[in-house]
Amino acid sequence: MDREAIIREIQERFAQHENLLNERERRFYAAREAMRLGRGGIALVSKALRMSPNTIKRGMIEIANPSPEDAGAPPRIRKPGGGRKPGQQ
Repeated sequence: MDREAIIREIQERFAQHENLLNERERRFYAAREAMRLGRGGIALVSKALRMSPNTIKRGMIEIANPSPEDAGAPPRIRKPGGGRKPGQQ
């Protein structure tokens, strides 16, 4: 299979789940795809999903070394208080 066919396959598979995944699950999905592909997988998945290679590597590290606090699904993905503050009107 050539690179472009692999990229299309990754994109098609991801499109089926994209709306159901949160930020952390997307990172894990990308990491699993990269690990499945082996050598060069990070670059292919990065290009296919328009995701930073560092994000994919981080997902691979999290999968390889799960922390005890990740045992259950967290109630929140991001910490409260982040983002832009409301403007004055």
